[in-house]
Amino acid sequence: HDKAFRDEAWNTVEPLVTNEPAIYDRKQRSEMVKEAANRTGHAKTTIYNYLRWYWQRGKVKNALLPNFKHRGGKGVPKKAVSGKIGRPRTYGQSAGRNVDEDTARIFENAVKRFYHTRQEHTLTAAYNLMLKEYYTDAETSPDGEMRLILKPQDEIPTLRQFRYWYQKTYDESVKLRARKGDGAFELNHRAILGKSDANVFGPGSQYQIDATVGDIYLVSRFNRANIIGRPVIYFVMDTFSRMVTGMYVGLEGPSWAGAMMALCNAASDKVAYCAEYGIEIAESQWPCRHIPDVILADRGEMEGKSVETLINALNIRVDNAPPYRADMKGIIEQHFRTINTETTVFLPGYVKPDEPERGGHDYRLDAKLDLFQFTKIMIQCALSHNDKYMDGYERTEDMISEEVPPIPLRLWEWGVTRRPGCLRSVAEKTLKLCLMPTGTALVTGKGIQFQGVTYLSERAIRERWFENARAKGSFRVHVSYDPRNMDSVYIWQSGEEEFETCFLPDWEEKYRGKSLDEIRFLQAEEKFLKGKHLSAQMQRRVDLNAEIDKIVREAEEMSAQTAVSESKSARVENIRNNRLAEKKMNRRTEAFALEEPDADTDGALESVALEENEEQETLSPMLALIKKKLEERLNET
Repeated sequence: HDKAFRDEAWNTVEPLVTNEPAIYDRKQRSEMVKEAANRTGHAKTTIYNYLRWYWQRGKVKNALLPNFKHRGGKGVPKKAVSGKIGRPRTYGQSAGRNVDEDTARIFENAVKRFYHTRQEHTLTAAYNLMLKEYYTDAETSPDGEMRLILKPQDEIPTLRQFRYWYQKTYDESVKLRARKGDGAFELNHRAILGKSDANVFGPGSQYQIDATVGDIYLVSRFNRANIIGRPVIYFVMDTFSRMVTGMYVGLEGPSWAGAMMALCNAASDKVAYCAEYGIEIAESQWPCRHIPDVILADRGEMEGKSVETLINALNIRVDNAPPYRADMKGIIEQHFRTINTETTVFLPGYVKPDEPERGGHDYRLDAKLDLFQFTKIMIQCALSHNDKYMDGYERTEDMISEEVPPIPLRLWEWGVTRRPGCLRSVAEKTLKLCLMPTGTALVTGKGIQFQGVTYLSERAIRERWFENARAKGSFRVHVSYDPRNMDSVYIWQSGEEEFETCFLPDWEEKYRGKSLDEIRFLQAEEKFLKGKHLSAQMQRRVDLNAEIDKIVREAEEMSAQTAVSESKSARVENIRNNRLAEKKMNRRTEAFALEEPDADTDGALESVALEENEEQETLSPMLALIKKKLEERLNET
């Protein structure tokens, strides 16, 4: 633009400045400028400005370059004047109004309320809502209804003014963050200035783990007529080499149980793993059986207490990407997309993008593969990926000089040789124990209590934990457990890598083979049943207390009506005799009678009270002798 301006100005003044010395004479210069104005259509003032620039700046062609950057006041608010600034309106009766401080404040409020929102109104819609809110007056019509009347045109800013003010005040990033949210902006609109594998030294420096629900429906392996839904697929990938180091295909998750299986697979022997599915490979085809220094995951299953043992015992750092930032795990996200577009889409039972039309064929009925067969396919995909040439991989100078191809398996082998130190091996039992969730159990006199279930262990019995807990008080121990099967929990041996297995006793047989969720459901059902009968039980207790009070009152009334002639000491001394008499009466009434008693028997029962002093008849000879000796000793004292 500047160059075109210069060339046009030079074409205008070139015939003048080359006509020396005539151009320096005032009269001749005036005639030459008038002629140039007629020829070019420029104003004489403009031509005189061109001449002054040319002479003041060194009499060169570039002296005519414009100084647009010094014109106006970009970003500087215009000073308030009495009249309307800017180009006059061509149409309309009113002259309009300036955007002063009050108007700018209204614009600011309108943008915050109507435009920088998740509703994503257009700027025009926000302008209309602003007019309704700030530039109307309420009037009552003759019929009594309230109406909003727009103010006169010369008091209302135009849409062009509103749009110009907004574009001058806000940049695009502020708009997108306000309308889309910070997460969506960081994912879809931020500047891409980094890479997923930046600052990654070699194999094992960082593993990325993620899960997805497979876009395919599967059938049951035990009854192929039953559709079991979509599988959960976990992959673990090495950031440096793009190698698939572990995987899990199943029905767990996405959850810690699924992540636990995938991480365990990443540190396991792949030859044995593939052999379980009838796939024979050599160790060199999938040489990944290690744990990394860092695991990059989502803020989901890898965030919480379940991962603490993995961090503390194996010294693995776990980094979690912010919410809605799948781009930070771009390597594994791209692998999922590749699996879906190049493999799953061709399998029976693939999930179509749109739901079937009413009356149309349901793609879920096309399911033919079971979980075992689909896992075999995913293993083959992992092996194929590990031996695939990657177009977008940026090799380092060392890789280029040693002609290392951008193939995951070759990069892994090269990195293990040239950049070792990040990969570590660990015993399978130790890894599984570290991957299990942890909790706190209570050792009591009845056993080891955990999640409402009682466990025993040989060590606890041998070292008399339960006797000590009953005598000195309960104490706590840390345990690891597999929530999928709660038959056993495991206590870490202090200062050792061994563990103590706790088992279910016979009286907890109802929990055998149950998962933690099933146990919690059973316990909740017990509490529900108890709560269901709690009200009736409380009512029965109230009725019992009322009945007891009634009987006590009757006894107190009867006692009050009975005349007491004996002294207190005499009443106490006669307790034994009274008891013997009462016992004799009770024996007569409590004795088993297989036939109805006669009338004479009833009379005999009534005369029992008269015989209470005849102790010799009620006592055996031996008891009578003992009683006599006791009375003699009492008299002697």
